Amino acid sequence: MVTMYDNIEVDTSIVISNLNRIQSQIFRLLPAREENMEWKKPIETLSIELLGMQKLFPQLGDLLSLVCKLLGLLDKDKEEDFYLYRRTIFECCSLVSKLKEQLG
Repeated sequence: MVTMYDNIEVDTSIVISNLNRIQSQIFRLLPAREENMEWKKPIETLSIELLGMQKLFPQLGDLLSLVCKLLGLLDKDKEEDFYLYRRTIFECCSLVSKLKEQLG
């Protein structure tokens, strides 16, 4: 897979493996919030990683959508917003699956 740097290529399987790890981390945000554990810091960390990945692989446009959804969750503190939070987590997991499909 071609990066933003013309002379550096990354094996697609490595990117897919990284996306698998990211998808697992996103999914773990559900029980973290349900069990009143820390969930905001992991979202911030994932967002930073995904923004870096998006800069490295600009052809993967859905990475930006993924970051936007995750950062939007940080404003959803109230208990009554949990269903929106949950739905958005599933949407994020679907976006990661779509990215993996695009990569092969």
